[in-house]
Amino acid sequence: MARLTHHHMAIEEMGTMDMVAVMETDGEMEEGDTLKDRGVPGVPFMPDLNRVAERNNEILKHVFRGKIKGCFLIDIKDQVMKELGFNNFMKYYDFCWSEERMIMGIGEAAEYDICRMIVGTHRAHSIFLSDDAKRKHERSRRYKQQLVSETIEKIKLRFYGSVYFRKNVLFQGEEFLYYPLPYELFAMLSKMGQMLMDVQSICGWQLYYGVIYNGISALYLLEGNLLGTAYPLCRGAIEMYLKLLILNTQTDYYDQYETFRMFEVEHSCHRTYPEKFNAMFEKRVCQESKVRSDYLHFGWVDFIDEYHKTVRKLPYSVYGIISFVKAKNEDRILELDLLENFYRSCHAYTHGSIQTAKYPLLHYFEISIMLYYVVRGTFLLMCKEKGVETLVDGNDVVSMLDRDFEVMYRQYQSRSTELFEKC
Repeated sequence: MARLTHHHMAIEEMGTMDMVAVMETDGEMEEGDTLKDRGVPGVPFMPDLNRVAERNNEILKHVFRGKIKGCFLIDIKDQVMKELGFNNFMKYYDFCWSEERMIMGIGEAAEYDICRMIVGTHRAHSIFLSDDAKRKHERSRRYKQQLVSETIEKIKLRFYGSVYFRKNVLFQGEEFLYYPLPYELFAMLSKMGQMLMDVQSICGWQLYYGVIYNGISALYLLEGNLLGTAYPLCRGAIEMYLKLLILNTQTDYYDQYETFRMFEVEHSCHRTYPEKFNAMFEKRVCQESKVRSDYLHFGWVDFIDEYHKTVRKLPYSVYGIISFVKAKNEDRILELDLLENFYRSCHAYTHGSIQTAKYPLLHYFEISIMLYYVVRGTFLLMCKEKGVETLVDGNDVVSMLDRDFEVMYRQYQSRSTELFEKC
């Protein structure tokens, strides 16, 4: 019976296998065994690395069958590991042995993780392509190098990305979280969470936290193929981002926002409106608005300069905030129009009839677009407020995000039921 010892060996030939456990054997030798083949008590057993590598590759081909051509996958995987190099490989994948890691089953599966990145990136680039176009990609030296480079980018982000992902999805389907845009969004949100933990005195801490919380939650649902349930979270993230765009123009506004936020907390606990809130409601700027709950959520806008001069319709609502932000940010009209349209449509996904749409790819597009604008914008606001570079682990994730969004948005614009049916 073979058993693991505390010795592990890193193999410098990166194309062969991740790690090899040095094993001890006990028991009787069988006919045909040699000391090298089987080992004896106290004598290390060394497996045939080439045979192990070939077996690993066959397993990887089997795991990802139907999603990518097997030989193409292994070719890209081997090139990624070669270009990454031994030192970087050991930097981004932790093979330190411990009994805790073994018992908890949280050891690294580096080749599997890298293959998931390759498959996600390749399938994202292949959306709506004909079979002929896909075959051209697989034969193109330029495309192969692009796929290798983008996979290495993702590996360099993995401490903010795939290190947190499940090895098995909740429901079978596409691994959308390994597609370039969701992967980069997750890394950006992870970095924001780290930044927020470092300094909790940042203005608008609760709003930043809300965007991070909703964004990561939506991406986890995307990962688990619970796609329709991500929309209410995206809707909440949009609302918090819009509040940040207003409140960040003058930090004094946060004091009033915090006052109303505490009114909401008190109301949620006691189910009655606080006395101070009731007094402020009676003196509200827009007397035409009669709904007390609307004022509870948005009464702080009464203290925003020129707000009521700009917003004439539904001032105590998200739509009032959108109108005000549009008026003050004419250079962002396209972004704000998109967010407004998605915000309006998000509520439909709370209805059972469209909880799971016919085309999961449509969910991927819509969720990615919403989170791109919200998460990217929030990340830039936070970095500016903290006076730090917009990098994640030294990587220019904003540029990566913009590049991959441009590709994805072109695909989204060309969408049709015919194309969805072919995917």
